Amino acid sequence: MATAHNALPVPHSPVQARSLAHGAERSSEVTEMPASDSVNEADFKTAMRQVTSSVAVITARSGRARNGLTATAVCSVSAEPPTMLVCINRSATADGLIDESGAFAINFLADEQHKVARLFSTSKLSPEERFADGRWISLATGSPVLDGAVATFDCRVIEKVPSGTHHIYFGRVVGVTSLDEEALLYRDGSFRRLAAIG
Repeated sequence: MATAHNALPVPHSPVQARSLAHGAERSSEVTEMPASDSVNEADFKTAMRQVTSSVAVITARSGRARNGLTATAVCSVSAEPPTMLVCINRSATADGLIDESGAFAINFLADEQHKVARLFSTSKLSPEERFADGRWISLATGSPVLDGAVATFDCRVIEKVPSGTHHIYFGRVVGVTSLDEEALLYRDGSFRRLAAIG
């Protein structure tokens, strides 16, 4: 039977747990959460603010109407076949356009495109105001695609799943562009840039 050496007891709440990293002692507070079906909204949002995410603008067009929103709840699902998912608030104008058109585009922004991110995250702006910055083109579906974005994915909806306040849209990728540029990031309420370590 194996014996664990230098084992630390499970900390209780609140406690200062100490660890050695690269020869230096660091301390971090560990909070034990109460048992329940789920955490509360405030604790969830506080934890999510610490997660660094790429910034994307999700766009859609139905007829002559177009709109979009800034989002970080975006990820790849599979490469075979190429599939992406986006999480869209049901109250967003873009949600209705995606539902009507059966398509959307994901535009991952370059760090210099932070103004576009702010336009699409500001409520009560008209579509004309939001699309005023940048050069917008279309690929296969007609959804607006931002020229100069680090990566874009033009998608046709293959499934819509309701979840809480949002719809999760799964999209088959039918068009793509990419550039070797620095990506715009978001963490703790601020847009950020990548920086090399070492």
